[in-house]
Amino acid sequence: MAAAKDLTTSKQEFINCWGDMASHWGVSRTMAQIYALLFVSAEPLDTEQIMADLGISRGNANINLHKLLDWQIIRKVEVPETRRDFFEAEKDIWKLTERIIQERKSREIHPLTDSITQIQQSLQELPDGSTRQMTPEEAEFAQNLQRMQDFLRLFEQVSGIFLGLLRERKVDQLTSLLGLFTEMSGR
Repeated sequence: MAAAKDLTTSKQEFINCWGDMASHWGVSRTMAQIYALLFVSAEPLDTEQIMADLGISRGNANINLHKLLDWQIIRKVEVPETRRDFFEAEKDIWKLTERIIQERKSREIHPLTDSITQIQQSLQELPDGSTRQMTPEEAEFAQNLQRMQDFLRLFEQVSGIFLGLLRERKVDQLTSLLGLFTEMSGR
């Protein structure tokens, strides 16, 4: 049987694990580690403590703290008798998951959808607003773009339903939805 680890070691392992995972999500390791550090901290931390605990520069800490604030997964908190900014993580996993999904959609899915729409319009419309006859190759490309748009609309609908269930913490419905997906996929 393995020996129990002390709390400090366990927290550090979590911070490292969260940082490693970030690269698979397209998020910087430091951004993820700052979030993880705040998540495991019992008290809010200031920038100095974050820098010291993670061994990062002030600039790196500030940039990533601002990104985490933009994502709304950390918040500034007031600590009496100090003028420094202190931060704490969103520790409600339901809210955290909702915010991450919403942020990813707004940063990745929505711009992709907008870009495809613009490409489709520029492919078909002439400067005077009329449409032109496309070559077979252009028509095939337009059809592929439309399939992508259809899929993204479907993704928006599914993720909207999922986010609604997540927001309301409808565990039974989420479990049923997962069971249905599992059944449909034959797994």
